[in-house]
Amino acid sequence: MPAYEWLTEFLLSAFPDGAALHEPTFSGNEWNYVKDCLDTGWVSSVGGYVDRFEEMLCDVTGREAAVATVNGTAAMHLLLVALGVRHGDEIIMPALTFVATANAAVHAGAHPHFVDVETTTLGLDPGALERRLHDIGEQRDGVLMNRETGARIRAVVGVDVFGHPCDAPALAKVADDFGITYLQDSAESLGSLRGSKPAAAGGLAAILSFNGNKTVTTGGGGAVVTDDEALAPV
Repeated sequence: MPAYEWLTEFLLSAFPDGAALHEPTFSGNEWNYVKDCLDTGWVSSVGGYVDRFEEMLCDVTGREAAVATVNGTAAMHLLLVALGVRHGDEIIMPALTFVATANAAVHAGAHPHFVDVETTTLGLDPGALERRLHDIGEQRDGVLMNRETGARIRAVVGVDVFGHPCDAPALAKVADDFGITYLQDSAESLGSLRGSKPAAAGGLAAILSFNGNKTVTTGGGGAVVTDDEALAPV
């Protein structure tokens, strides 16, 4: 049984009445911080709280730089555009993910290319990824092309589904073997560890989300985190 079918059956049995997977809880200094931010007059895209937030994200994820965005989808869109994704490119991603992963690719003019996931992590299956790239991939002048569609395969995006870290090291190795970039969608895994390292430490860069159902919420919001100076000043 494909992993996504297994997960569907699991969720239907675990939440038969459609109960929420997560609801935000506010029990600390949220009101004080929001009021203080309003009092500063900086309530849009910059200000002391944004700078502090980006610095804290670097501390939590182990990355050198963080760039706050309006939401997680915008973060992935921004990242793909910064990588030079062109109209008609293909972005490999897991068949089990929130629609935002695919939406970001479409916003950048690319086509989502889905590959199956594994039941142990719910993330993209490294073995399935390697087989798929071997079956359809063709190197042309140092660029990996899909011989079936004629499109350039630009990147692989691993997703930490429900906060479970996918096997980023194995996925990154497969991507590197085929000469393409590996990115991490850690929208749901802030605070999760892969071994001793933060989940968002995988890949050239990772994105985070702070929607109302995430580990930490700002009502909306997202971020790109990376160590690459070409993507963000470090």
